[in-house]
Amino acid sequence: MSEIKQIRRLQLTGGSTYIVSLPKTWIDELQLKKNSNITLVKNRNDSITLFQEEQTKKNNALATIGKNDSKESIRRKIIAMYLSGYKTIEIRTKGIEIPSAHKSAIRDLVRTTLMGTEIVESSAEKITLQILTQLAQLSFTVALKRMYTTAKNMHQEAIEALNELNLEHAEEIIKMDDEVDRFSLYLLRNLNLALENVQVLLDSGLEKPSDCLGYRTVVKCVERIADHAGLIAKKIKYLKSPIDKKILKEIEHISIESLVVFENSITALSKRDYLMAENVAASVSKVIEIEKKLMDSLKPGEDTGIIKLILEDIRRTAEYSRDISEIVIDETVQNVIEES
Repeated sequence: MSEIKQIRRLQLTGGSTYIVSLPKTWIDELQLKKNSNITLVKNRNDSITLFQEEQTKKNNALATIGKNDSKESIRRKIIAMYLSGYKTIEIRTKGIEIPSAHKSAIRDLVRTTLMGTEIVESSAEKITLQILTQLAQLSFTVALKRMYTTAKNMHQEAIEALNELNLEHAEEIIKMDDEVDRFSLYLLRNLNLALENVQVLLDSGLEKPSDCLGYRTVVKCVERIADHAGLIAKKIKYLKSPIDKKILKEIEHISIESLVVFENSITALSKRDYLMAENVAASVSKVIEIEKKLMDSLKPGEDTGIIKLILEDIRRTAEYSRDISEIVIDETVQNVIEES
Protein backbone atom coordinates (compact mmCIF):
# COMPACT_ATOMS: atom_id res chain seq x y z
CA MET A 1 0.00 0.00 0.00
CA SER A 2 1.41 3.39 -1.00
CA GLU A 3 1.49 6.46 1.22
CA ILE A 4 -1.93 8.09 1.69
CA LYS A 5 -0.82 11.71 1.46
CA GLN A 6 1.14 13.56 -1.21
CA ILE A 7 1.48 17.23 -2.11
CA ARG A 8 0.96 18.11 -5.78
CA ARG A 9 1.13 21.51 -7.47
CA LEU A 10 -2.02 22.92 -9.10
CA GLN A 11 -1.31 23.85 -12.72
CA LEU A 12 -3.11 26.11 -15.18
CA THR A 13 -3.68 24.78 -18.68
CA GLY A 14 -5.46 26.40 -21.62
CA GLY A 15 -5.98 29.64 -19.75
CA SER A 16 -9.17 28.59 -17.93
CA THR A 17 -8.69 25.04 -16.67
CA TYR A 18 -6.70 23.88 -13.65
CA ILE A 19 -5.30 20.38 -13.41
CA VAL A 20 -3.54 18.34 -10.74
CA SER A 21 -1.74 15.05 -11.32
CA LEU A 22 -2.37 11.89 -9.29
CA PRO A 23 0.31 9.36 -8.23
CA LYS A 24 0.52 6.34 -10.52
CA THR A 25 0.61 4.00 -7.51
CA TRP A 26 -2.81 5.30 -6.43
CA ILE A 27 -4.23 4.83 -9.91
CA ASP A 28 -2.97 1.24 -9.99
CA GLU A 29 -4.25 0.39 -6.52
CA LEU A 30 -7.70 1.80 -7.28
CA GLN A 31 -7.73 -0.01 -10.65
CA LEU A 32 -8.41 3.18 -12.58
CA LYS A 33 -7.62 3.48 -16.26
CA LYS A 34 -7.32 6.16 -18.88
CA ASN A 35 -10.72 7.89 -19.41
CA SER A 36 -12.10 6.55 -16.10
CA ASN A 37 -14.78 8.89 -14.78
CA ILE A 38 -14.06 10.66 -11.48
CA THR A 39 -16.63 12.56 -9.42
CA LEU A 40 -15.48 15.70 -7.60
CA VAL A 41 -17.38 17.06 -4.59
CA LYS A 42 -16.75 20.50 -3.09
CA ASN A 43 -17.26 20.13 0.67
CA ARG A 44 -18.51 22.81 3.02
CA ASN A 45 -15.18 22.79 4.88
CA ASP A 46 -13.43 24.09 1.72
CA SER A 47 -11.98 20.70 0.82
CA ILE A 48 -12.46 18.69 -2.36
CA THR A 49 -13.18 14.96 -2.41
CA LEU A 50 -12.60 12.72 -5.44
CA PHE A 51 -14.63 9.55 -5.90
CA GLN A 52 -14.55 6.74 -8.40
CA GLU A 53 -17.79 6.86 -10.36
CA GLU A 54 -17.92 3.09 -10.56
CA GLN A 55 -17.56 1.76 -7.06
CA THR A 56 -17.71 -1.76 -5.72
CA LYS A 57 -21.33 -2.73 -5.17
CA LYS A 58 -22.48 -5.18 -2.54
CA ASN A 59 -24.77 -7.52 -4.40
CA ASN A 60 -25.21 -10.92 -2.80
CA ALA A 61 -24.79 -12.20 0.74
CA LEU A 62 -25.11 -15.81 1.84
CA ALA A 63 -25.76 -16.95 5.42
CA THR A 64 -25.81 -20.59 6.43
CA ILE A 65 -27.94 -21.42 9.45
CA GLY A 66 -28.38 -24.55 11.54
CA LYS A 67 -31.38 -26.04 13.30
CA ASN A 68 -29.88 -25.06 16.66
CA ASP A 69 -29.62 -21.38 15.74
CA SER A 70 -32.13 -19.29 17.67
CA LYS A 71 -34.70 -17.13 15.90
CA GLU A 72 -33.10 -14.03 17.44
CA SER A 73 -29.67 -15.05 16.14
CA ILE A 74 -31.03 -15.45 12.60
CA ARG A 75 -32.89 -12.15 12.92
CA ARG A 76 -29.73 -10.30 13.98
CA LYS A 77 -27.75 -11.83 11.14
CA ILE A 78 -30.28 -10.81 8.47
CA ILE A 79 -30.58 -7.27 9.86
CA ALA A 80 -26.77 -6.93 9.84
CA MET A 81 -26.64 -7.93 6.17
CA TYR A 82 -29.51 -5.56 5.36
CA LEU A 83 -27.69 -2.67 7.07
CA SER A 84 -24.48 -3.55 5.22
CA GLY A 85 -26.20 -2.71 1.94
CA TYR A 86 -26.52 -6.09 0.21
CA LYS A 87 -29.15 -6.26 -2.52
CA THR A 88 -29.81 -9.98 -2.20
CA ILE A 89 -29.69 -12.02 1.02
CA GLU A 90 -29.77 -15.79 0.83
CA ILE A 91 -30.42 -17.92 3.92
CA ARG A 92 -29.80 -21.63 3.55
CA THR A 93 -29.10 -24.79 5.55
CA LYS A 94 -26.70 -27.65 4.91
CA GLY A 95 -28.65 -30.73 3.91
CA ILE A 96 -31.58 -30.17 6.28
CA GLU A 97 -34.93 -28.48 5.93
CA ILE A 98 -35.27 -24.99 7.38
CA PRO A 99 -37.39 -25.39 10.55
CA SER A 100 -40.89 -23.96 10.20
CA ALA A 101 -40.31 -21.69 13.22
CA HIS A 102 -37.28 -20.17 11.46
CA LYS A 103 -39.23 -19.68 8.23
CA SER A 104 -42.00 -17.96 10.13
CA ALA A 105 -39.51 -15.68 11.92
CA ILE A 106 -37.90 -14.68 8.62
CA ARG A 107 -41.27 -13.91 7.02
CA ASP A 108 -42.31 -11.80 10.01
CA LEU A 109 -39.00 -9.92 9.89
CA VAL A 110 -39.46 -9.12 6.20
CA ARG A 111 -43.09 -8.10 6.68
CA THR A 112 -42.69 -5.92 9.78
CA THR A 113 -39.12 -4.65 9.83
CA LEU A 114 -37.15 -4.65 6.56
CA MET A 115 -38.47 -1.88 4.32
CA GLY A 116 -38.33 -2.58 0.58
CA THR A 117 -37.56 -6.27 1.10
CA GLU A 118 -39.38 -9.20 -0.47
CA ILE A 119 -39.01 -12.97 -0.36
CA VAL A 120 -38.34 -13.86 -4.00
CA GLU A 121 -37.55 -17.55 -3.51
CA SER A 122 -38.45 -20.05 -0.81
CA SER A 123 -37.69 -23.78 -0.72
CA ALA A 124 -37.07 -26.44 1.90
CA GLU A 125 -33.39 -25.50 2.27
CA LYS A 126 -33.21 -21.91 1.05
CA ILE A 127 -34.94 -18.54 1.40
CA THR A 128 -33.85 -15.60 -0.77
CA LEU A 129 -34.60 -12.00 0.09
CA GLN A 130 -34.27 -9.13 -2.33
CA ILE A 131 -34.04 -5.47 -1.30
CA LEU A 132 -35.83 -3.40 -3.91
CA THR A 133 -36.17 0.06 -2.37
CA GLN A 134 -33.36 2.56 -2.90
CA LEU A 135 -32.78 6.00 -1.44
CA ALA A 136 -33.72 7.83 -4.64
CA GLN A 137 -37.22 6.35 -4.37
CA LEU A 138 -37.71 7.52 -0.77
CA SER A 139 -35.41 10.40 0.11
CA PHE A 140 -33.68 10.66 3.44
CA THR A 141 -35.64 13.78 4.37
CA VAL A 142 -39.00 12.20 3.56
CA ALA A 143 -38.20 8.96 5.42
CA LEU A 144 -36.95 10.83 8.50
CA LYS A 145 -40.06 13.03 8.46
CA ARG A 146 -42.32 9.98 8.40
CA MET A 147 -40.31 8.38 11.19
CA TYR A 148 -40.59 11.56 13.27
CA THR A 149 -44.34 11.87 12.62
CA THR A 150 -44.97 8.28 13.69
CA ALA A 151 -42.90 8.70 16.87
CA LYS A 152 -44.71 11.94 17.72
CA ASN A 153 -48.13 10.34 17.12
CA MET A 154 -47.15 7.39 19.32
CA HIS A 155 -46.33 9.75 22.18
CA GLN A 156 -49.53 11.76 21.80
CA GLU A 157 -51.69 8.65 21.59
CA ALA A 158 -49.93 7.09 24.57
CA ILE A 159 -50.93 10.07 26.70
CA GLU A 160 -54.50 9.80 25.37
CA ALA A 161 -54.61 6.09 26.25
CA LEU A 162 -53.19 6.93 29.69
CA ASN A 163 -55.96 9.49 30.22
CA GLU A 164 -58.62 6.95 29.27
CA LEU A 165 -56.86 3.88 30.71
CA ASN A 166 -57.60 2.32 27.33
CA LEU A 167 -55.60 -0.93 27.15
CA GLU A 168 -56.74 -1.75 23.61
CA HIS A 169 -55.50 1.63 22.37
CA ALA A 170 -52.24 1.08 24.26
CA GLU A 171 -51.66 -2.21 22.44
CA GLU A 172 -52.13 -0.50 19.06
CA ILE A 173 -49.57 2.14 20.04
CA ILE A 174 -47.03 -0.53 20.92
CA LYS A 175 -47.47 -2.07 17.46
CA MET A 176 -46.74 1.31 15.84
CA ASP A 177 -43.14 0.96 17.02
CA ASP A 178 -42.58 -1.60 14.24
CA GLU A 179 -43.14 1.16 11.68
CA VAL A 180 -40.54 3.38 13.35
CA ASP A 181 -38.07 0.49 13.41
CA ARG A 182 -38.64 -0.08 9.68
CA PHE A 183 -37.75 3.52 8.85
CA SER A 184 -34.81 3.41 11.26
CA LEU A 185 -33.21 0.38 9.62
CA TYR A 186 -33.94 1.75 6.15
CA LEU A 187 -32.26 5.06 6.95
CA LEU A 188 -29.27 3.44 8.65
CA ARG A 189 -28.82 1.12 5.65
CA ASN A 190 -28.73 4.08 3.27
CA LEU A 191 -26.40 6.08 5.49
CA ASN A 192 -24.00 3.14 5.38
CA LEU A 193 -24.29 3.03 1.59
CA ALA A 194 -23.76 6.80 1.40
CA LEU A 195 -20.43 6.42 3.18
CA GLU A 196 -19.26 4.15 0.37
CA ASN A 197 -20.99 5.60 -2.67
CA VAL A 198 -20.93 9.29 -3.55
CA GLN A 199 -24.05 9.01 -5.74
CA VAL A 200 -26.10 7.70 -2.82
CA LEU A 201 -24.64 10.49 -0.69
CA LEU A 202 -25.72 13.16 -3.15
CA ASP A 203 -29.13 11.57 -3.76
CA SER A 204 -29.73 11.65 -0.02
CA GLY A 205 -29.24 15.41 0.11
CA LEU A 206 -26.08 15.13 2.20
CA GLU A 207 -22.98 17.03 1.22
CA LYS A 208 -20.08 15.08 2.69
CA PRO A 209 -19.51 11.63 4.21
CA SER A 210 -19.10 13.04 7.72
CA ASP A 211 -22.75 14.17 7.59
CA CYS A 212 -23.72 10.51 7.82
CA LEU A 213 -22.32 10.25 11.35
CA GLY A 214 -24.54 13.04 12.66
CA TYR A 215 -27.65 11.76 10.91
CA ARG A 216 -27.02 8.28 12.25
CA THR A 217 -27.27 9.73 15.76
CA VAL A 218 -30.45 11.61 14.80
CA VAL A 219 -32.09 8.40 13.55
CA LYS A 220 -31.21 6.56 16.75
CA CYS A 221 -32.59 9.44 18.85
CA VAL A 222 -35.95 9.38 17.04
CA GLU A 223 -36.05 5.61 17.41
CA ARG A 224 -35.46 5.91 21.16
CA ILE A 225 -38.19 8.56 21.49
CA ALA A 226 -40.62 6.11 19.86
CA ASP A 227 -39.40 3.39 22.24
CA HIS A 228 -40.24 5.58 25.24
CA ALA A 229 -43.70 6.31 23.81
CA GLY A 230 -44.19 2.56 23.57
CA LEU A 231 -43.02 2.17 27.17
CA ILE A 232 -45.64 4.70 28.33
CA ALA A 233 -48.30 2.61 26.59
CA LYS A 234 -46.97 -0.62 28.13
CA LYS A 235 -47.13 0.81 31.66
CA ILE A 236 -50.84 1.62 31.42
CA LYS A 237 -51.86 -1.96 32.16
CA TYR A 238 -50.01 -1.84 35.49
CA LEU A 239 -52.04 1.09 36.86
CA LYS A 240 -54.43 0.00 39.58
CA SER A 241 -56.76 2.99 39.28
CA PRO A 242 -57.25 6.18 37.20
CA ILE A 243 -54.62 8.86 37.78
CA ASP A 244 -55.71 11.91 39.76
CA LYS A 245 -57.01 14.56 37.33
CA LYS A 246 -54.68 17.25 38.67
CA ILE A 247 -51.63 15.01 38.26
CA LEU A 248 -52.82 13.89 34.84
CA LYS A 249 -53.12 17.50 33.75
CA GLU A 250 -49.52 18.11 34.80
CA ILE A 251 -48.40 15.00 32.90
CA GLU A 252 -50.17 16.24 29.79
CA HIS A 253 -48.48 19.65 30.18
CA ILE A 254 -45.00 18.09 30.41
CA SER A 255 -45.83 15.88 27.43
CA ILE A 256 -46.81 18.88 25.31
CA GLU A 257 -43.62 20.73 26.26
CA SER A 258 -41.52 17.67 25.36
CA LEU A 259 -43.18 17.32 21.96
CA VAL A 260 -42.63 21.01 21.22
CA VAL A 261 -38.92 20.48 21.88
CA PHE A 262 -38.98 17.38 19.66
CA GLU A 263 -40.71 19.17 16.81
CA ASN A 264 -38.37 22.18 17.03
CA SER A 265 -35.30 19.94 17.01
CA ILE A 266 -36.41 18.30 13.75
CA THR A 267 -37.28 21.70 12.25
CA ALA A 268 -33.85 23.05 13.22
CA LEU A 269 -32.30 20.00 11.56
CA SER A 270 -34.22 20.41 8.31
CA LYS A 271 -33.48 24.15 8.15
CA ARG A 272 -29.91 23.77 9.44
CA ASP A 273 -30.72 26.60 11.83
CA TYR A 274 -28.03 27.10 14.49
CA LEU A 275 -29.95 29.62 16.60
CA MET A 276 -33.10 27.50 16.64
CA ALA A 277 -31.06 24.48 17.69
CA GLU A 278 -29.51 26.55 20.50
CA ASN A 279 -32.97 27.52 21.72
CA VAL A 280 -34.06 23.87 21.65
CA ALA A 281 -31.07 22.77 23.71
CA ALA A 282 -31.69 25.54 26.24
CA SER A 283 -35.44 24.80 26.53
CA VAL A 284 -34.93 21.19 27.65
CA SER A 285 -33.96 22.37 31.13
CA LYS A 286 -37.48 23.82 31.46
CA VAL A 287 -39.03 20.40 30.79
CA ILE A 288 -36.68 18.75 33.29
CA GLU A 289 -37.52 21.37 35.92
CA ILE A 290 -41.27 20.87 35.50
CA GLU A 291 -40.86 17.09 35.60
CA LYS A 292 -38.75 17.24 38.78
CA LYS A 293 -41.27 19.52 40.48
CA LEU A 294 -44.09 17.07 39.75
CA MET A 295 -41.93 14.12 40.82
CA ASP A 296 -41.27 15.78 44.20
CA SER A 297 -44.95 16.56 44.71
CA LEU A 298 -46.16 12.99 44.24
CA LYS A 299 -47.40 11.38 47.41
CA PRO A 300 -46.70 7.69 48.14
CA GLY A 301 -49.36 5.42 46.67
CA GLU A 302 -49.84 2.14 44.84
CA ASP A 303 -49.40 3.79 41.40
CA THR A 304 -46.73 6.35 42.31
CA GLY A 305 -43.87 4.21 40.99
CA ILE A 306 -45.58 3.73 37.62
CA ILE A 307 -46.34 7.45 37.32
CA LYS A 308 -42.69 8.32 38.01
CA LEU A 309 -41.55 5.90 35.31
CA ILE A 310 -44.00 7.49 32.83
CA LEU A 311 -42.63 10.93 33.70
CA GLU A 312 -39.13 9.64 33.06
CA ASP A 313 -40.18 8.41 29.61
CA ILE A 314 -41.59 11.85 28.81
CA ARG A 315 -38.42 13.57 30.06
CA ARG A 316 -36.27 11.30 27.92
CA THR A 317 -38.20 12.50 24.86
CA ALA A 318 -36.97 16.03 25.57
CA GLU A 319 -33.43 14.87 26.31
CA TYR A 320 -33.13 12.93 23.06
CA SER A 321 -34.47 16.01 21.26
CA ARG A 322 -31.64 17.99 22.84
CA ASP A 323 -29.19 15.44 21.42
CA ILE A 324 -30.66 16.10 17.96
CA SER A 325 -30.30 19.86 18.42
CA GLU A 326 -26.66 19.40 19.47
CA ILE A 327 -25.99 17.58 16.20
CA VAL A 328 -27.40 20.62 14.36
CA ILE A 329 -25.22 22.95 16.44
CA ASP A 330 -22.11 20.93 15.63
CA GLU A 331 -22.95 20.88 11.92
CA THR A 332 -23.79 24.58 11.60
CA VAL A 333 -21.41 26.31 14.02
CA GLN A 334 -19.39 27.61 11.04
CA ASN A 335 -22.35 29.85 10.23
CA VAL A 336 -22.02 31.87 13.42
CA ILE A 337 -18.28 32.13 14.10
CA GLU A 338 -15.55 34.24 12.69
CA GLU A 339 -12.25 32.60 11.93
CA SER A 340 -9.05 34.56 12.50
